[in-house]
Amino acid sequence: MAPRGLFVTGTDTGAGKTLVSSAILRALSRRGLRVAAFKPVETGCLDRDGERIGEDCVRLTAAANSGQAPADVAAALFLEPAAPLVAAEAEGRAVSRDEVLSRYAAIAQDADFVLVESAGGLLVPLADGWTTRDLARELGLPAVCVVASRLGCINHALLTLEVLRGSGIPVAGWILNEVAGDGAYPLALSTNRDTLRRFTAERDLGAMPFVESARTGDFDLLASLAEANLDLDALVAGA
Repeated sequence: MAPRGLFVTGTDTGAGKTLVSSAILRALSRRGLRVAAFKPVETGCLDRDGERIGEDCVRLTAAANSGQAPADVAAALFLEPAAPLVAAEAEGRAVSRDEVLSRYAAIAQDADFVLVESAGGLLVPLADGWTTRDLARELGLPAVCVVASRLGCINHALLTLEVLRGSGIPVAGWILNEVAGDGAYPLALSTNRDTLRRFTAERDLGAMPFVESARTGDFDLLASLAEANLDLDALVAGA
């Protein structure tokens, strides 16, 4: 297993895990670390001329800028946008725990720092009797919860953080991610971070500002935002 790394989970699908992960990867790469990405399973993939493409894998490797091939980032890619267990069964397949752990070990051996980005939230089923929480526990990496800042996120965040800690998974902290730029629910959005601080002892690692979709592929911009708004030293150090 890698001596340093992070396990990035989120409050739910669409929390912005890939954006935050990309920002961290590029920022650490600019600091001179050999970074690598691992997406155990990606669903909702594309099929182009017989080749399966995981868009998150493509983004993560581009952000890491380490020569890692997108095809090597995930242990399994599935077409349907569903929980890995469900997407795999739709293709008559199953996610292999051994393949996931083997792929992680191969990635970790050549990197200074491995960022693992989960699919969906913490209790998403990967295979029968095996969830993302189980994988996080097996890898033993400090976990970061990406919180989508929107109405209802406080409950989702506190539940996720409680499950992490109760499962014996080291918790590096949480990152608030501003996912909306339309000005809806201004009171909730302006108070989410302070309210979370009042109800959890887990570390506030910062807040990523809203990024227009057209600019989410500008990884140097994301890295600069991470440097300015996240506690990268604490992220590297872990829990």
